[in-house]
Amino acid sequence: MRIGLFSNPKSEGNRRGMAALEAVLANHPEILHRRFRPEEGFAPPLAAMAEAGVELLVVNSGDGTVHGVLTELLASRPFADLPMVAILPRGTANMTAADCGLRGKDAATLERLLEACRNGRPDAHLVTRHILKVDYADDRVAPRGMFMGAAGIVDVIRHVTGKLHTRGIKGEWSHAAAIVGLLAGTALKGYEALGLRPHDVGIRVDGGERQDERLLIMIATTLDRLVLKSRPFWATGGKPVRHTRIVHPPERLIRSARRVLYGPDAPRSLPEDYRSGGAERLELWLDAPFTIDGEFFTPSRDRPVVVTADETLRFVRL
Repeated sequence: MRIGLFSNPKSEGNRRGMAALEAVLANHPEILHRRFRPEEGFAPPLAAMAEAGVELLVVNSGDGTVHGVLTELLASRPFADLPMVAILPRGTANMTAADCGLRGKDAATLERLLEACRNGRPDAHLVTRHILKVDYADDRVAPRGMFMGAAGIVDVIRHVTGKLHTRGIKGEWSHAAAIVGLLAGTALKGYEALGLRPHDVGIRVDGGERQDERLLIMIATTLDRLVLKSRPFWATGGKPVRHTRIVHPPERLIRSARRVLYGPDAPRSLPEDYRSGGAERLELWLDAPFTIDGEFFTPSRDRPVVVTADETLRFVRL
């Protein structure tokens, strides 16, 4: 099996050094290694891997680079047959890898993956995930990813990166601190004091009637678990685009937080301000930028953002 390793040298884990990973590569010259260079983007290195017949693509980075790889794989289709993907989580944020990536981020994890490949195709360790396709502008490539956030989600991300990451609080610790801090802050100071303003969002699910809502938070995902192993969606009906909205201002936010984060045993036990479901197609009319896997996009004002998840990829979960 031909293996390709795609590394982002500027990701959080790789900035600290790649010597141990490079030592593994030195012992396995058959692995095709390409590094991300902003000036050339994702297309040339992935085209080179496709030309070399790579069947397993290992992405050595965080969520932002994974998002870029997924977009190039599915929008440009450099591979005649899509490769399996293994995520080595070495970014600041690794939410995608926590759900469908490798269990570990060091050289030993890479060695374990190579050993599984030497013993045959790693079929026993594969999980299949739907990939979000977010069509937001007529003149732009529709980005792919696993998590989309709108309304106050963008405010939360900016809070995390602006206040917590700069203090050295990163990864799952920053997610936990952000959630606890936001809950406490809203109770003591209110939403506006934390920069969480209401957003006017229109939503249409699977071609139904458009609903106009004033929201605090809006998410859509194809991941099974998000930060802190949460599952903040319910009543999805087995449809791939899991989406949850929280109305502004929500009733009993602190009392409802655990059930929202981990899914209520009985959805009716939550106030009406907490809404969730599944969809094949979401159409969203947004009044502000949205995020896909930590990258930000500005929607067109004259058309909806269309979210689907018809495409799938196989990930090695080892």
